[in-house]
Amino acid sequence: MSPEREAEEPNKGIPRRPRIFYGWWIVSAGMTIHLWVSICWVYGMQVFFTPLADAFGWSRALISGAFALQRLEGSILTPLEGFLVDRIGPRPVVIAGGFLVGAGFIILSFTHSLWVFYVGTLVVSGGTSAAVGVPRTWAIVQWFTRMRGRVMGIGSSGAVISGPLLVIVVWLVEAFGWREAFFILGIASWVIIIPLAFVYRTKPEDYGLLPDGDQPDPEKPLNQQRGQVILTGLSGKEALRTPTFWILILIFGIQTMPVNGLIVHLIPYLEGPDVGFSTLLAASVLGNFTVLSAIGRLGGGWITDYVDNRYVLGGLMVCQAIGVFFLIQVSTYSSPDFWDTVPFAFFHGLAFGGMIPIRGVLVSAYFGRKHFGFISGLTQSGSMIGGLVAPILLGWVFDEYTTYIPALWIITISVCAAIPLSVTLRMPRQMQNQ
Repeated sequence: MSPEREAEEPNKGIPRRPRIFYGWWIVSAGMTIHLWVSICWVYGMQVFFTPLADAFGWSRALISGAFALQRLEGSILTPLEGFLVDRIGPRPVVIAGGFLVGAGFIILSFTHSLWVFYVGTLVVSGGTSAAVGVPRTWAIVQWFTRMRGRVMGIGSSGAVISGPLLVIVVWLVEAFGWREAFFILGIASWVIIIPLAFVYRTKPEDYGLLPDGDQPDPEKPLNQQRGQVILTGLSGKEALRTPTFWILILIFGIQTMPVNGLIVHLIPYLEGPDVGFSTLLAASVLGNFTVLSAIGRLGGGWITDYVDNRYVLGGLMVCQAIGVFFLIQVSTYSSPDFWDTVPFAFFHGLAFGGMIPIRGVLVSAYFGRKHFGFISGLTQSGSMIGGLVAPILLGWVFDEYTTYIPALWIITISVCAAIPLSVTLRMPRQMQNQ
């Protein structure tokens, strides 16, 4: 179903209200792509961590280096993705991302040395960024205005059930081996992502529609209707000159440390000497926190429409610090079990889920909609240091001391130190004049 057909009224050049606002079809496609990529890569890669270490004898720091490099890669690609999306729309970018995800998995299935693993990891990561990063957020910002926070939360909730569905990847590895599992995931990624990418469209005004599904004024000509919503916002250069941009960079960078660190090392931590869970039990903990992240994804998106976003951001970072603290405590129990991880899963899931919609809400609120894609990419690039450092820090500490605990304490303290920064955010003067 295309927005062109829904928006066109026979014998008239005036848009009519579609039965289902096309923006929701875009949100649904983005949610499905996000779910798949989360199952097979964002969380699924942890399942391959131990088999790869056992097969090649690589240290955890070496394996973690690939994921650290993907953050460096992302810092380069996300502004480019934002630039392209602002000019050609999200569909071509998502199609390219889907192709790269599948190609990267197939490269990983032929891993015979560390450099092949690094190349495959970077290809999948680049594709993931293009398929579910800036384009998905850009589309929501363009198609929704009044309900933006809530829709951001809904749009990010596709990955909520990815944790429980991680058993698919566990089964593939155990049933066929890690090489065959990579190859199967690559083919499946092409089949799932590329067709869904064709659902994406550019701005609603390009199709005679208005954001949020608002009814256009039938008394005005169609060409005036398309200009009814005037895009405002700062350019990338103007955003770089504001203190708000750099404060957001610092906050996002520190907030990314526990996110990226645990995306790589949560299962290795839980199945390692610190805790001693089985791989399946460790994966179930990851599944539990992704399900509980629905509270943050939906609630965080909803609350940003009503509460000062600075306080929402600060509260989420408090939850993040509490979550990592509870994860550390699991290692202190003599016989830890699944229920001992529930406090971690709740607080970390709440913070992890809530930060997904609020990033886009903050960037669009402080810098506007006009150049959202490029500026959003810049903020992700600037925050890459935390995502670069955390996986390597966790891997290096474990290699040196056979425990993750010191690194987890460093991350917890860093997040606590960044919490006060959230209340210092201010609307840029240039935006106040628009």
